Amino acid sequence: MATFFSPLAFSLLLQLLLLAILPNPTTIFASKPLGFSIDLFYRDSSLSPLYDPSSTLAQRAEQEAPPSMLRSRSIASWFSNTTSVISSPVMAGPGEFLVKLSLGTPSSLYWAIIDAGSNLIWTTSCHCDNCHVKTPMFDPLQSSTYKNRRCSTSFCTELHDHRCTSDQLCCFRYSYRANSEVEGVLASEMLLFDNGADTIKHEGIVFGSVHREDNPDSALRKVPGLGRGPLSLVKQIGSSIDDKFAYCLPPYSNEDNSTGQLKFGEDAPFSGTEDVQETPMASEGGEGSFYVLILTNISVGNSRLNIQFGGAQTTALLGDARSIIIDSGTSLTFLAKDVYVQAANVINRECFYPPEQDLLCYHVENNGDPYEGLPEMNFHFANADWKLPPSNIFAMFRSGIACLAIKDGEMPIFGNIAQQNMHVKYDLGNRLLSFAPTECTQG
Repeated sequence: MATFFSPLAFSLLLQLLLLAILPNPTTIFASKPLGFSIDLFYRDSSLSPLYDPSSTLAQRAEQEAPPSMLRSRSIASWFSNTTSVISSPVMAGPGEFLVKLSLGTPSSLYWAIIDAGSNLIWTTSCHCDNCHVKTPMFDPLQSSTYKNRRCSTSFCTELHDHRCTSDQLCCFRYSYRANSEVEGVLASEMLLFDNGADTIKHEGIVFGSVHREDNPDSALRKVPGLGRGPLSLVKQIGSSIDDKFAYCLPPYSNEDNSTGQLKFGEDAPFSGTEDVQETPMASEGGEGSFYVLILTNISVGNSRLNIQFGGAQTTALLGDARSIIIDSGTSLTFLAKDVYVQAANVINRECFYPPEQDLLCYHVENNGDPYEGLPEMNFHFANADWKLPPSNIFAMFRSGIACLAIKDGEMPIFGNIAQQNMHVKYDLGNRLLSFAPTECTQG
């Protein structure tokens, strides 16, 4: 006997077939390896919620050095164990890069600082005391997927400074710069990324919900840590992104305010047309937080310095005098004093220190290309050469003055000015860092 579809059944079947074949935005639960990308915004771009239209490029350049120097000192103090509080010197100052992400169910959109030198994902709660944040704050009471984490969890014991409440919740204290600390409770939540076509959901992401802040000094307090430790975002979602992520930082001087990219998993590899260099990352990185490379030499123009690395402090802190941290959250590049002096002395131009700036500066042309006549540099890492054009070495302090975006510091750090317009890929599984020059801005 023949079987016939009823009109209603046929209509439902047709709708299901259309849904299957028509392109629609989808929600993807990240349970298997996948790739996705999200936009990166320079903190002072007009697309940023912290944009100040009255601030000039020269003014922002003046403000870059103090936070970078403070971060360098903070990282050095962490490695030397001079503080009992876990340190993550993060603030939304000049030189930071931001992303948009969503948290909770129903989800709400937030802005956050990316930081490859931080482990803990953390955000200010709307119940936070003394938190002066200009962007929206997370409200755990409005989310059905929010859960406090217990003291018995391994994530809680990863925090250096934690305590248990009477009901066994995990509370923590976190230092992000000198004289500034936050306190909160460890929790888990749904984290969502929107790449324009799909929404990628990650369930049960452990993060810190901050309830109190000492000495608040920033307008933004949301940090998706990209460090090497178990609490970082890239470690928590590692299996779904094949332990790979990458970023492409747009230059500070990007006049059309185009965005860069933060890439995960299958989106992280190179296009195949770039000149890709590859260098190993050290197995140790400050208790799992930082990514450490081996710097073998530096060239300025055509002059190879043949540096004799003998920094006793660097050896004590990182285990090798040639070690240098690659960091997305520090603007300037820092070198051991003897290495810095050798590099600065090779720049064959008359230099000076402006009274209001602790950076080595040079007079340049007011018209045309301000970088004309300034040298290139090449940072020779193990098995790889990172070539830096003048725009990745010098910052325009004001019209007619360019300042070296490299300084002597307590901790060697390869900063984000040097990394701009470079596709930088981190392969955590194989402990490899790859990079290739590219145009990071997009329309």
